[in-house]
Parts: sequence; C-alpha cells; structure tokens
Amino acid sequence: MPSSLNALLIAWAVSLIIIVGGTVYFELSYDPNEKLAAMATPDNADAGAATPPVQQTEPADAEPTRTDTADATPGDTQMDTADEPAELAATTRDEPTDDTPAMQQDMTTGMTQPVENPATQPNSQTQIRSGIRVDANPDLIEQTNNGPLPRVSPEGRRPFDEYAAPPPRNMHLHKIAIVITDMGQRRNSTQRVITELPSAVSFAFSPYSTNGFEWGEQSRRTGHEVLLMIPMEPINYPQNDPGPFTLLTSRSARENINLLRASLGRMSGYVGVVNHMGSRFTAASESLRPVLEELNRRGLMLLDSRASQYSRAASMGRDLGLPTAINNNFVDENVNPGEIAKQLAELESRARSLDYAVGMGRPYPVTVDAIKVWAAGLEERGFVLVPISAVANKQPLPR
Repeated sequence: MPSSLNALLIAWAVSLIIIVGGTVYFELSYDPNEKLAAMATPDNADAGAATPPVQQTEPADAEPTRTDTADATPGDTQMDTADEPAELAATTRDEPTDDTPAMQQDMTTGMTQPVENPATQPNSQTQIRSGIRVDANPDLIEQTNNGPLPRVSPEGRRPFDEYAAPPPRNMHLHKIAIVITDMGQRRNSTQRVITELPSAVSFAFSPYSTNGFEWGEQSRRTGHEVLLMIPMEPINYPQNDPGPFTLLTSRSARENINLLRASLGRMSGYVGVVNHMGSRFTAASESLRPVLEELNRRGLMLLDSRASQYSRAASMGRDLGLPTAINNNFVDENVNPGEIAKQLAELESRARSLDYAVGMGRPYPVTVDAIKVWAAGLEERGFVLVPISAVANKQPLPR
C-alpha cells in the first residue's frame, strides 16, 4: 500500500511540474504585440484596424527646442512612476477596473460606448456650457473596415466645424493655445489632465490608446477639444519607432493612406490631427502631400508639431486649404517646474508680438501643475487661453 501511495504522489508531482512548467513557458514566450504589429501592416489595413500594442510615451523626435537624437527624457520616467501608486505602475495601461462601466454598441455609429449611470451623467446644461458636441455625429462618420472614419457631411459640414469649441469671450486679448499630447496611454494621468486643466486646453490622443472613443467623449463633455496623433517617420527610424501605424517615406502613397485610416478609425469626435515625431516624413513633400490631401478631404485640421525646422506640413497644408496651426514651443522638454514656467512665459512673449501662440506639453504631473498656476492669472496679464481650432490659419508660416 505505501508503495502504491508513493507512486501516486510521484505521478501527481510530475504532472504538476509539467503543468506549471508549460504555463511559465507560455507566459515567457508568447508576445501578443508581435501579432498585433503584423495585423497593422499596410496590406492588412483595409481588412480592419488592428488593436495596436500599448505604445510607450516618447518625446517628439525633434522640434524648435529639441533634437532628433533625444531618447526618453527624465519626464518619461516621471510619468511612469509619479502619476500612479507603485502598485499600479506595472499594470497594463487602460486596464479594466471594478468601476469600469458596462459597454453597449451604438446602433447609429457602430461604436462601443459605456452605459453610464444616469446619476453620474452630466446634464444638458453642462453640455451647453461646454459648447462642444459630445457624441459623434453619424452624418460625419464613414463606416469602414478600419472603424468609423471622419468625413464631410453631404451638406458640407466638416468635423473641424462640428467638434470645435466656441471661441472664448475675450478674443480681443492675445491668444495662446495649449495642447497636451500622448493622452490615453495611462489612465491615471489622462484622467487627471481631463479633470484638472482648464477647458480651453486641447488634448491630443494616441492612436494606440485602447479606450479612445470613451476618452474623447469624456474630454468633449468637459469642454476640451480633441486631436488625434498620427505617427510619422523620424530621422533615426527604426531606432526611434513611433509604432505599427507609422507613416514611412519608403512606403507608397496607398500604403501610407491605409495606415493613416487605421489611425483615424481609433476614435471619433476630433477636430484634426497632429503629427507624432515625423522629422523625416514631414520634410518629404512627395510622401506628405497625399496624406494632407486625405486629411483635407475628410474635413480635418492639422497641427504641425514642428518635428524639425524642415517640416513642410504647415506650408503645404495651407496651400491645400487645410486648416493649419503651428506649434511654437514644447513647454516641458525640461521637466523642472521653473523651466516649464519659463517656456510658458515665452509663449506669452510670442503672443504679445504676433497675437497667437501655440505650446505643446505632455501629461506629466509637473506639467499639469505648472499650467494650472500659469493659467490662473492669464487674463490679468492680457492673454486668453483658446482651443486649438481658434488658432487655425492665424499664425505666420515658418520661414
């Protein structure tokens, strides 16, 4: 009897080792991002927009105060650790929680939307005060295998018009627009930015966000205009890789348009797009023109992030009739609070001279705090914070 019991125990132990070993091997060897990246290739773009891997937040590869060779800045590390408790830092971005609302499909737009508790829904007065349409207008949506793409309505209504915020009351003051980029990649930081920053601050969401539709709707409900980031090829690609939806100079116009549409279908209700990186792509007129023509045909605006001084995006976009704004300053390249305040002051100087200025930042806690302090006394100093659409076609083109 003891020998039989020993044999059973040995067999049980061997089986347990095999099961545990197999599980560990699968966890170590399986890479879902590899499959998702393959699904996002230009050949597959028409067949449906793949859910992309979670994209690590990177700084733009170059701009008026930044160089192409910059990798992750101290701010990237800060956003990974400072905006979330330690126990959440290693979790998947935008992961579901117990308070995640139930989801339902909108039969008009085809989009999955949260079923909200009526007690927590904003009333119509809140939506009227914000002045922005919260839900997506089905007349401005083209249903495709890539998802719901923006389009101009049969009556000529553009997404740029439909989702723009009304101009502020003090438009006689010098005007400054602030755009927070890389939104939607970390839930805690995204939620804080939406909740705490003034409603005139605009948000640019990554196409790699898993909850783009919900984030966009929440942003508009609180009065914020929304942009979508379009990944474009930097000079040091592929060492600096903006992800599987990246537009490349080595690809054909058709391939880049397919990838552009894959990004455009990741959310709705945005007034336009902003290039993410793109120091090489925005300087290549032959590759850039078909992309800008597609954006113009779909009734969107363009914010040229000025990934390099050689960017042709703003000048070419304006020639095509595309509503265009131009980034003048990255405010949090140095994440020291004093340096951010200095960059914001430089935007004031530019707006005082040219009446309009645009700054871009990222959803770092230090950036949020600095903008809140700076914006509190803005009107007393002769300036007004405006949404990005209010700056379209108002700035002089870069020389």
